[in-house]
Amino acid sequence: MTERDPEASDTQATYVFAVCRGVNPAAFTGLPGVGDEEVRTLPLGTLTAVVQSVEAADFTEEVWQGRLSDQLELERYARAHHEVVSAAAVCCPTVPLPLATLYLDDERARQGLAEEAERFHSVLRRIAHHAEWGVKVYAPAEPANDTVA
Repeated sequence: MTERDPEASDTQATYVFAVCRGVNPAAFTGLPGVGDEEVRTLPLGTLTAVVQSVEAADFTEEVWQGRLSDQLELERYARAHHEVVSAAAVCCPTVPLPLATLYLDDERARQGLAEEAERFHSVLRRIAHHAEWGVKVYAPAEPANDTVA
């Protein structure tokens, strides 16, 4: 297979959100992810990657650096990434991958993730049957000082 130009407007890349074990593909139905295509699963032997096909041109170094400097755009991508990872974590042990983890195509994703399979298995064994809990504490707003000195 010949290499495609990653900056060509019609070239797709594979965005990887997480690696799981025992994931139900239906968990991602209707999730927008970070692109226009459906979020889907990619079998990796006994593991499964949660992925989405995205426009490679949307993730060039120049475009991504611009996105990193735009707080609203960065927040949008971070929330979309987190939503997909959270959907996976609800149904099975999940190892989240960093924001904007991309491969040129599904086969490259399989190869790259397979190289880390033992690490993924180790983490998944460690977190199986555990839950992560978070607590948020909100302080009341300070009352307005209406007294005149």
